[in-house]
Amino acid sequence: MGLRFGLLGPTQVFAGPRELDLGTTKQRTLLAALLLRPNHVVPLDELVTALWDGEPPRSAVANLRTYAARLRRRIGDPGRILTRHPGYLLRVEGGELDVTAFTGHARAGRSALDGGDLVRAEDELAAAVGLWRGGAAEDVPRTLDLAPRLQALEELRRAAVEDLARTRILRGAGAGLVGELRAGVAADPLRERQWANLILALHHAGDTAGALDAFHSARAALRDHLGLDPGEELTRLHRSLLDRSPPPVPPIPRQVAATRPVPRVDVLVGRDTELSALAELLAPGPAPVLAAVHGPVGSGKSALAARAADEAERWYPDGRLWADLEASGHGGRPRTPADVLAELLHGLGVDPARVPRGVDGRVRLLRERGAGRRLLLVLDNAADEAQVRPLVATWPGAGTLVTSRRHLSALDGAGHVGVGALRPGDAVALLARMCGAARVGADPGSAARIAAFCDHLPLPLWIAGRRLQARREWPLRAFADLLDDERHRLDALVCADRSVRAAFASAVAPLRCAARATERLAADLFERLAARPAGAFGPGEAAELAGCDTVTATAALGYLADARLIEPAGDNRYRVTGLLRLYASEQGARLRRGFGVALPHRGARPVLAVSDGPAV
Repeated sequence: MGLRFGLLGPTQVFAGPRELDLGTTKQRTLLAALLLRPNHVVPLDELVTALWDGEPPRSAVANLRTYAARLRRRIGDPGRILTRHPGYLLRVEGGELDVTAFTGHARAGRSALDGGDLVRAEDELAAAVGLWRGGAAEDVPRTLDLAPRLQALEELRRAAVEDLARTRILRGAGAGLVGELRAGVAADPLRERQWANLILALHHAGDTAGALDAFHSARAALRDHLGLDPGEELTRLHRSLLDRSPPPVPPIPRQVAATRPVPRVDVLVGRDTELSALAELLAPGPAPVLAAVHGPVGSGKSALAARAADEAERWYPDGRLWADLEASGHGGRPRTPADVLAELLHGLGVDPARVPRGVDGRVRLLRERGAGRRLLLVLDNAADEAQVRPLVATWPGAGTLVTSRRHLSALDGAGHVGVGALRPGDAVALLARMCGAARVGADPGSAARIAAFCDHLPLPLWIAGRRLQARREWPLRAFADLLDDERHRLDALVCADRSVRAAFASAVAPLRCAARATERLAADLFERLAARPAGAFGPGEAAELAGCDTVTATAALGYLADARLIEPAGDNRYRVTGLLRLYASEQGARLRRGFGVALPHRGARPVLAVSDGPAV
């Protein structure tokens, strides 16, 4: 008999029609903490924080294991609460958790409202709101870990209630909602959207005087408590009242893409720990949150950020703004903060003609338009901290998620998550997800070879899997043999507009076009390093290759390490490995062969002579 789990009220588990006795408060609290992240591993230290405020007892972990064992017995299905390093995972099937049903109905209702299908919007939103039986997990303590997560659920409930009220107003039922809406603004006088619903309901009912009074009450509350004037929606409603215009239809906050979509792989494998870490960093608190993902080219940073943003949707109901901080079609050059700010403002509905000229004005307008909205900004492919700082959301309830090849250590207030190559088993599992588990299972040795030739990185594995998926007649062994030949490996790792070669080029391009001469030297040095025998190298070898002193060579190696084009190999030593070594060697040979590169002699100043063709 199936189970049903409930968090939208007292914490509950039903087996068929029978509600199960969950036991002590600590056991209910543990269940709530696991249900807030169903089918994900929740680390032991986070569960300890969820169960004990302040200093936990020395026996906290042992007690936790006891509570988990008791919960398994009370639920009656030992396969539900699983021990998974570094904590526990609660397995929940589709349709078993009321939170999942609620978010599905709420999302569908919001989408229908956006599209003007008011009948479906009301049905979906009424179903969403009707699932609530009380406060979120109202029978468990609000510990430091659980309080913001449960508060985020309550915020989603308020948003759904407001969407439902808006839908019913637009369907002509506004007069009957006035009493309910007045009670709502009395309970939460700083919620502008609730005031907007009340004003709109009164306006639709023909009570212009009452609508004007409501606007003045809203303005007074916002000024007294926050020192702010009403936002754009309330201001527009007020103008409509003064002009005696027909009741307007205010815009519904929606999930928008501010710039071109962030590239992502279709599946994510082997990143549970990183997703858990990002979930913790993105959970809202009293201050805006900032999380940063860093890793080498091809490590799947954008895909990880996309999944993390999807899973954080319940905390950011007013939508997500995506911005790629690398210019498309310009060799991977960083975009200016002013350019990105203009697109973020466009995503928030600002007319391009009204965007201020300077960065400071655009920053102020972003904060003004974002204030009061629970938004998540995703800033993909950041070059450095200076590019990111003006773009970070700084108002309460907002979050920012940044991806970068560099570890943005000077980004104040950021929590950092690093990603790298997958474990060999996860790399093979990703390949199997792409081209078929049966196919990989029939030849696991060749699958492991393909994964190794792809450096166990998600991007080349995705490309390899897509090619194998399209060419069902290729044996895995034949494709592995193709990759085994270094002359053809990069050519084989191309699928439509995705290629490993292009990804590496985007990492080198910012160095090649940088203002600092040492950064440009670093790009040249990268290609020369691949021509030397394999193995570790340091500033001495780099200085000899670049024809410069060791201090300059050390700085150039630092730029390459920041860009994750070389990897540390001990005390002031580095390596170029795998696919990156092939790319560097290929580019160095191309330049020497096709563009007449004059390699400097030892001790000479770096020279790059171009005999013909485009400048490099």
